[in-house]
Amino acid sequence: MPARWIISKPVDLTLVIGSSLAGYLFLFAHVVIGAPFSWLWWFWSVGFDGTHIFATVSRTYLDRDERRRNGALLWGSLIAFFSLGPLLVLAGWKLALAIFVGFWAYYHVLRQHYGFLMLYKVKHRDLDPWDNRLDTWFLALMLAAPPILRFLVRHPEELGIPAHYALGRLVPGFELAVWLSVATVSALYARRLLAGRAWNKPKLLLLAGIVPLHWLTFNFMSWQAAVPTVTIVHNLQYHAIVWFHNRNKYAGDGAADRYGSAPAAVARSLTLYLGLALVFSLLYRVPGFHLGRISDIAFGLFCGFGFTHYYLDSKIWRVRQDASLRETLRLAVPAVA
Repeated sequence: MPARWIISKPVDLTLVIGSSLAGYLFLFAHVVIGAPFSWLWWFWSVGFDGTHIFATVSRTYLDRDERRRNGALLWGSLIAFFSLGPLLVLAGWKLALAIFVGFWAYYHVLRQHYGFLMLYKVKHRDLDPWDNRLDTWFLALMLAAPPILRFLVRHPEELGIPAHYALGRLVPGFELAVWLSVATVSALYARRLLAGRAWNKPKLLLLAGIVPLHWLTFNFMSWQAAVPTVTIVHNLQYHAIVWFHNRNKYAGDGAADRYGSAPAAVARSLTLYLGLALVFSLLYRVPGFHLGRISDIAFGLFCGFGFTHYYLDSKIWRVRQDASLRETLRLAVPAVA
């Protein structure tokens, strides 16, 4: 079967699948060359992570029709999640807040990779129930095991967790169980690949890029450097799918009348989209960083940007349930993710 792409072959190979190269560059720059972490962090934070928050804004808060249909979701999310961080800080749970942010952020990255995996499966009619389960298990285990082994088994102190709470101590045999699970699922996956069936090449290329990156990252990096290394891949993928979505939905005739002039203008000009995204990122990332260093309440408040993004993303990309979204993303059949 010929390869079928989500956006187009050049874009998929560059930004959806090839985005993992950005992670490898970060890994090489920090571990091999010794590039200062602060440089890499600011480059990623302002240039990629903050801008991808704007990508969510461009298809939610800027969209007049979206505000009308899902106003309670949009404004309720802002109120709830910009309140959550300060409330946890006031309760004396800043460390718990920081750990929660990290876990939710990583789960968010994992879920997006799963989403792209399933989109490629839909494109290739690769929807056998057993294959779906095996793909899900393989992706989840291969991306979850590296940080679990590093931060919850071997080095919990890197997250501020006392060493005696390491899962390896609390649950004897836990690390062995993780490795046995990895070995079992890997063997099942290899057996399926060697069974003679046609390969879904884009899906396999996606896995070949992101799985080794996560194992290498969490082997050589603690969480501070690991965050930008694995997340920049997610950021590039997200910009690609949002730009594709926005072009298809907002750039047509009459779009400005229905959705508003802002999303229509942003969808017609990549330069305007990227420029506004960068301004948005600068306006909240720079003050958020500095204020968060001098005020725990400010730290909690600025966590609201990430929380709102994570939550809204879990609601606005439900391809299986949303026929209009399937049409916008040009999916021929309902997705299963």
